[in-house]
Amino acid sequence: MQAVSRLTPVKLLTWLHRLRWGAVVFVLLAVAAAAWLPALAIEPAPLLAVTAALATANAAIGWSLRRPRPATEAELFGHLVLDTLALTALLYCAGGSSSPFVSLYLLPIAIAAASLQRAQAWAIALLAALAYTALLLQFLVPPHTAHGGFTMHVLGMWATFMVSAALLVVFVTGMAATVRRRDQSLAEAREQMLRNEQITALGTLAAGAAHELGTPLSTMAVVVSELRDSRADDPELDADLAVLDRQITLCKRQITHLLGAANQAGESEPRTVELAPWLQSIIDRWRLMRPDVRARLAIEPALGTTRMRDETALGQSLINLLNNAADASLANGSACIAVGAARAQDMLEVVIDDDGPGIADADTARAGRLRFSTKPDGKGLGLILSHVSLERIGGEVSLRRRDGGGTRTRLSLPLDAAAAST
Repeated sequence: MQAVSRLTPVKLLTWLHRLRWGAVVFVLLAVAAAAWLPALAIEPAPLLAVTAALATANAAIGWSLRRPRPATEAELFGHLVLDTLALTALLYCAGGSSSPFVSLYLLPIAIAAASLQRAQAWAIALLAALAYTALLLQFLVPPHTAHGGFTMHVLGMWATFMVSAALLVVFVTGMAATVRRRDQSLAEAREQMLRNEQITALGTLAAGAAHELGTPLSTMAVVVSELRDSRADDPELDADLAVLDRQITLCKRQITHLLGAANQAGESEPRTVELAPWLQSIIDRWRLMRPDVRARLAIEPALGTTRMRDETALGQSLINLLNNAADASLANGSACIAVGAARAQDMLEVVIDDDGPGIADADTARAGRLRFSTKPDGKGLGLILSHVSLERIGGEVSLRRRDGGGTRTRLSLPLDAAAAST
């Protein structure tokens, strides 16, 4: 679907540049018409001087806009201040507060209210109000342009402008803020939908792979068993084959557990487990998968009697995070990670500290939300899978650089009141 074009700061600056040229042309036409219409009692010399200054500034602005560069809200704010001051100078030379063009002060106010922050919009409105008030009090109006002093008509125009400017800022900034919040929600929804599509595709592939891997794993188990029987006189080979046999058994158990969890997904009453033994079993299973890394585990005693729902997603997410921490430590010459589990009120917090080089500060915000990896051969899927799985059951995962080096991965998960007890 084609994206809707929005008025970005660059587009608004371009439109303001064109409007200034329109104002220059209009003033020149008015000065030319004044020679034929005596009713236009204006002094051409000061008006042409202000117009020449505005044209020179606008030409410089047009040259800068031709260069490809991003524009900021602060730059747009500065242009609106310039336009307000330029309008004040033109009105000073063309009738002051009694000029029929004084309502043009509402134009920069409307643009600021629709495109800038609330405080900046109020600043533009205050500047326009002060300029209008100064013209009304004839602090800037030349004597020959004064039209009868403080008449009720001019005062009514001033009061109408003040009320219109205030209402414009209040309502337009509110609508603009609502639109920005909606756009942010839509962007988050699109990001969530994209992640869900990726996870669904991976889940489909995983289900097919789980069925297909059963046969080759059984064949590997038979071959390993025959090799162990035929080479029982070789202790080193027997030890290696024993490790390989444990890995095959672990893979088969994991596939069986995965398929069993899928069959139990529709159960209305998921079973509960004791949290501390469950965490210990996850760590023990991971140690079989990664015998090259030592994990120091510290479980808070308060978790000893706590129960929680047996979530397959939580176990798999924890293993993914442990693998990431182990890879980071090994890449930095260490073979150790530290795992701590504690209960904070109704939350389970698992902290994993590695001895790796540490995550960059710029990557902490997108970790788990966008697909990226700091490993040369990494795909970035493990962290996304963990994030999505935990988000589905109300948890979250965050990564932060440790002061002493390495990365601290924090997993937080609410303990359901019906399933958790101490």
